[in-house]
Amino acid sequence: MIIKDILFFFAIILLYGVGILFAQVPPSSFNNNAQQKRVGQRLFQPEDLFRVWQIGASKWSPDGRRSAIEVLRPGRTIDRSVPTGEIRVLDAETRSLRIISSPSSAYIGFFNPIWSPDSRHLAFLSVDENAVVQPWIWTVGTKTARPLTGFDVKIGLLDNPIAWAGNNQIAIVAWEKEAEKSGPLYFRITRGQKIAEGYKRAAEMKAPTVSVLESQGIAKSDTPNALLKIVDIRSGKQRTLAQGGIHRLSVSEDGRFISFLRESPGIPNQPVSSYFAFETVDEAYDAVNWGTSRNVIDAQTGNLMDSSSMTANPSTVRTPRAAIPAPKPGARLLSAAPGGDAALFITNDSEGSKLWIVGGKGQSLTESFAVWEANEWVREIKLGAAELISYKSSDGKHLTAWLLLPPNHTPGTKIPIVTIVYPGQTFGQTAPGSFSLLQPNFEHPQLFAALGYGVLLPSMPEDESRSLQQLPNGVLPAIDAIVERGIADSNRIAVLGQSDGGFAVLGLLTQTNRFRSAIASAGFSNLVSLYGTFYGQHRYGDAGHPQSGAVLRMLQLEKGYGGMGGAPWAFSSRYRESSAILQADKVMTPLMLVHGDLDFVPIQQSEEFFTALYRQDKRAVFVRYQGEWHTIANRPNVLDLWQRFSIWLAETTAPRTH
Repeated sequence: MIIKDILFFFAIILLYGVGILFAQVPPSSFNNNAQQKRVGQRLFQPEDLFRVWQIGASKWSPDGRRSAIEVLRPGRTIDRSVPTGEIRVLDAETRSLRIISSPSSAYIGFFNPIWSPDSRHLAFLSVDENAVVQPWIWTVGTKTARPLTGFDVKIGLLDNPIAWAGNNQIAIVAWEKEAEKSGPLYFRITRGQKIAEGYKRAAEMKAPTVSVLESQGIAKSDTPNALLKIVDIRSGKQRTLAQGGIHRLSVSEDGRFISFLRESPGIPNQPVSSYFAFETVDEAYDAVNWGTSRNVIDAQTGNLMDSSSMTANPSTVRTPRAAIPAPKPGARLLSAAPGGDAALFITNDSEGSKLWIVGGKGQSLTESFAVWEANEWVREIKLGAAELISYKSSDGKHLTAWLLLPPNHTPGTKIPIVTIVYPGQTFGQTAPGSFSLLQPNFEHPQLFAALGYGVLLPSMPEDESRSLQQLPNGVLPAIDAIVERGIADSNRIAVLGQSDGGFAVLGLLTQTNRFRSAIASAGFSNLVSLYGTFYGQHRYGDAGHPQSGAVLRMLQLEKGYGGMGGAPWAFSSRYRESSAILQADKVMTPLMLVHGDLDFVPIQQSEEFFTALYRQDKRAVFVRYQGEWHTIANRPNVLDLWQRFSIWLAETTAPRTH
């Protein structure tokens, strides 16, 4: 599966929707007419996805008296890799929750709270519209936090840039003043700024717009990058301890030593073959993203120390805590206090969202209290029923699919179906989480149901060969099962998939003509050209060095999700057998292709498949969004896309007239 093997991305399928008016079958188009707002009396609308509040990370103080919580506000995008949170502190004794982050509109959001060892101070980060990341300090007993000025913290993927080194000192990895910034967060906020600046220089015609890449690294070792500094939060005094491509910061239990990974030499100077020498592909991904040189230094002097200095003190190793009872069925444990006498739970259901504290100082673990509520608007929404479908795959395996019915479905009425596919995804007795109104998804199943379509999620057991011929095995029998039950109109079946699901859609269309309509977003169909095409967000260095994306792609296809076993010139037959583009002559189904131009799955993959169908005069629509990456996330684009989904499906799955 393309997502699970790629450590390079933040939470990827994080998306939302548009304004919609439901009509009974046949499905109608979206519009923005107001709906009744009584409980369960209106239909889910794409706009609703931009109303969702969420709880992010929660960090308990070491003494267990307080928890710092990220409360994520709705924003202009459904991409949760851009922090939109407030930082709130919960007092476990009084059960009071208050905001300590700045209310200023200058900041997009706040994130990454961490407590000092003595529980007196809380550090966290802010980010603004220019992708400048600033550290903040809040002290217990004060009303609000204060910024530590003069820093632009370097943010990477799963890459902790701040850590306490004692009770009053904090280690920070920050960009040097002349450094050329990059990274996932920088890219998501500036949206291809380096690309835009290049085109601006080209239009001015005053300076060269050239960029040069070398296959055998010659990058200067003194290129400005990052500084590791130690800061005294009382005096503001700071010292520089290290310099370079620094990642994965951590501090010893006693605060005396700091450990980090360093790109040494890193991409592009490091031979590509060195990354293929790792035993597992995950280790190789880590090496690409964070470097391979582990360093341990003295937190005061910066002198190199032996790695054994970072060994944890055995006396601080905590024993496993007993199970903490949930406040109500369906509640999910968010975090537990160090002593096990308090915990936070979150519930997301038909009543909205609630954050619960269980226990606390002087309170029994059987006692719970809701400290935060949001998303009450979900009570207005009328939903259809979800049904479990048991069936057998083409090769005789017992599988489970889930069917979401339209809210106004009349039993005995045959309905059109949107089949959502994703290789490797299988289902059990519990309804899929993607059915939840509060689950962000720019292709949300409930939105298709609100348009009058049944939504089928079949199981697709993992096939390591990635053979196109195996794709129908779990899909077509699930469709047969709901047709035989009289639920589905067999002449009005559509298929949809995103990312690896997009790959599956394109592959399915080469193996069967069962579908009346298809939608593939961020899909790939030519593994040979995929191997050699840069990540969209890396091409000009916005998210990272172009060659880092290239090495990740090689690893993914040779050793990771692609499972090809090697490069295209060594295993050409495997690449061909998994490339739907080479069987595009078999496609008879009308196809909508959706792609963001900065996607790590390059937009050229959709370009190629569109060209193949265009050459054959077959029905295809290619929907391109500038500034988007793997998921369509910006509000205007999501709203536009849902209008297009509605029109496309109404046209291509309309009842037959003969």
